[in-house]
Amino acid sequence: MAAAGKRNVPQGKLAKQAARFAGRELAARKDLDGAATPRDIWSKMGRRGLLGCGIPTLYGGGGAGFSELLAALESFVGAGASPGLALSWFVHLVAGKILIEGAADGRRKQELLPEMAAGRLTVSIALSEPGAGSDPRRIGTTAVKRRGFYVIDGQKAWLTNGPMADRFVVFAVEGEREGRKRFTAFIVPRKTPGLTLVETPPLGFLRPAPHCSIRLESCAVTENAVLGRRGHAWEELSKPFRMAEDALLAGVLLGGTARELDLLVDRVRACGMGAGNETKERIGAVAALLWAARGLSLEAAKAFDDHGAGTVVEQRLAAVHPVLEAMLEALGAVYAGIGVERACGPGTLGDDMNRLFGLGGQAARARRKKWGEAILTGKVRS
Repeated sequence: MAAAGKRNVPQGKLAKQAARFAGRELAARKDLDGAATPRDIWSKMGRRGLLGCGIPTLYGGGGAGFSELLAALESFVGAGASPGLALSWFVHLVAGKILIEGAADGRRKQELLPEMAAGRLTVSIALSEPGAGSDPRRIGTTAVKRRGFYVIDGQKAWLTNGPMADRFVVFAVEGEREGRKRFTAFIVPRKTPGLTLVETPPLGFLRPAPHCSIRLESCAVTENAVLGRRGHAWEELSKPFRMAEDALLAGVLLGGTARELDLLVDRVRACGMGAGNETKERIGAVAALLWAARGLSLEAAKAFDDHGAGTVVEQRLAAVHPVLEAMLEALGAVYAGIGVERACGPGTLGDDMNRLFGLGGQAARARRKKWGEAILTGKVRS
């Protein structure tokens, strides 16, 4: 990494391991801009313990909490400059921690978690749908119980890690209560009759994280396929999953910003550009906001470790997002101030970071609105 020794970087065994792996295995790779994660890289991540670092030691993992994972992701992207691969990694981690460890029964945990930790098995979440996104009011996939089986029908889209997944956690509507849809989650093996993978055009960004759609037509699974409580999957699985994603997403943005700033500073030095007071102040602003965003992100991750998904974590995440936005804007100001155009075209680090930040925008606005409503109604103090 360009100037890693000159700034404050995440510490800890896992963060150092992630940085070391990315520096050695990713920096010189020329095939990380494809539509699929190279299998040898994924296998190496499994053998080095990275794919299982968040899985309990009881099941062959490292037992790391979200605060450790956050630091590891920052180091990984800072050293390897691959937000796309980091996306595949943290979706795998969250699927293991929130969905399988958090909701599966003992038999399922023993069946799936050791394989996930070793990188021999991948789980993809099948939630969003074409034309509906992840809006629960518009999701139409259904599950109907018939003689001890559930028959699932529908289509899911934008499945991160879907093309290489061995299991899918499918969210389906099982009925309604008081006008609200009741969702149940099912673990559906890839080779289940009626489940078809549908190739989708490459996203053009966040490479090499693979994505696909799936179609479920009279897809029958047994009652043992139910993950968590029937009718409560949206509140108890979907919301925590997305909250954990947002908590770890901050690590990717922190690492990407640090990487860009390091490379930009090296460029200024190499070209002999005069660094006036204004440039110095702008670089200092990025560093200050990076430091602040790292602290707030760590608070959110620690709150997740201590309290699980809930109001405390939501408020921490609501606080992180505007600081991350200011950080990215300050980075752009450094580029503009020295007359260098920031590379944000397809396949660049800048484009990937902008896309990832945009993905978290809707949830951040919803969290701020919820917080504001709580203040106005007197439920909490400002």
